[in-house]
Amino acid sequence: MKKAVLLGVSHSRGYEVEKSLEELSLLAKSVGIEGVGVFWQFLSSPLPTYLGSGKLSSVARYIELYGADGVITDDELTIVQRSKLEEILKVEVLDRTEIILRAFARSATTEEGKIEVQLATLEYTLSHLIRSKNLSRMGGGIGTVGPGETKLEMDRRTIKRKITFLREELERIEKNKMIKKGRRNSSLIPKVSIAGYTNAGKSMLLKCLSGFDIKSEDKLFTTLDPITRRIWIGENLYALFSDTVGFISKLPAQLVNAFKATLDEIKEANLILLVADGSDDDVEKKINVSLETINEIDASNVPILKVINKIDLCSSSRLSMLSRKYDDAIFVSAAKSLYIDDLITRVREELTKDYVPFEGSMEIDKWQKILNIDGIRILNFESIDGVIHAKLKVNSNLLPKIRKIQNVFQA
Repeated sequence: MKKAVLLGVSHSRGYEVEKSLEELSLLAKSVGIEGVGVFWQFLSSPLPTYLGSGKLSSVARYIELYGADGVITDDELTIVQRSKLEEILKVEVLDRTEIILRAFARSATTEEGKIEVQLATLEYTLSHLIRSKNLSRMGGGIGTVGPGETKLEMDRRTIKRKITFLREELERIEKNKMIKKGRRNSSLIPKVSIAGYTNAGKSMLLKCLSGFDIKSEDKLFTTLDPITRRIWIGENLYALFSDTVGFISKLPAQLVNAFKATLDEIKEANLILLVADGSDDDVEKKINVSLETINEIDASNVPILKVINKIDLCSSSRLSMLSRKYDDAIFVSAAKSLYIDDLITRVREELTKDYVPFEGSMEIDKWQKILNIDGIRILNFESIDGVIHAKLKVNSNLLPKIRKIQNVFQA
């Protein structure tokens, strides 16, 4: 499919379906499909043809006129809807979920990411085969075998075997990751997950924070596999920042489940930076979608710091409105490196808010040992006659270790 007509349905407000179709156009573009037209319709209830007959007649004429070779629907299709659309329009039919899967497949670079895409695709296919099987049974009548049911059963068993194999492969990868995470956790370096709606500027933010050249483009799903960087956040502290897959509306539960390993980076974080595009008129909806997805993956217990990005693209009046609405957020421009120091300061405060105060004095050689321990925030220190006097905030797990260091004492 090279050129597609985009189709949508609204059961409430037309504004929402128009915005959703704009996003679908970007999704299609990300997988090399040009959207050449858009049709949508108000419906009180779903139709077996997805759109009404009159609207489909207009779509068919448009396809012929502009040489489109397919249609993409903004909703996941039933077996009947897909069959009817193919029959009426005589072109290939894809739905939003399939386009998302194609976009994910293009972005996957690691073994884990590629397996997750394969798993999600097979589970999507299996769900449709099951529905097709049920329809065949209904069509065949009582006591008969539906047309094509034997082949469907064979396909279903083959796909189930592949799903089982891929899940086992993911478990193997996860075990290896757990070993590495165990080593990483023992260092007490806090973990920060950069999350948010796709194309909000998460990769650009990580690039800005770390100084590393990380792929960032003005397109959807440039990141699927988590990218982690160890970043200095001041006052003797480092943190591990991970850029994760972007969220998107109408993301089916089976996709969330299939990408569990990738999304676990968010669950295991000490802090979530929820990045949103401040220049986007739909910023509120996209923040809400992100929060809903965080809840779906059982990460709602992780503290969240909202980051309103792309302020360089916002007018002063818009920034004023956003600052009133999101008065607890940090406002930055990752592309222009604006207010990044303010963000780092806020991150440092959030990560150490449960650290315990500690005052001590020690010889310089013991002080050097303190400087090499992760989980110690140095508020201030001074050297008097070869002795360091310091005020610290310390991860409570480190107190026994610090007290064992010779000549360190609490003031």
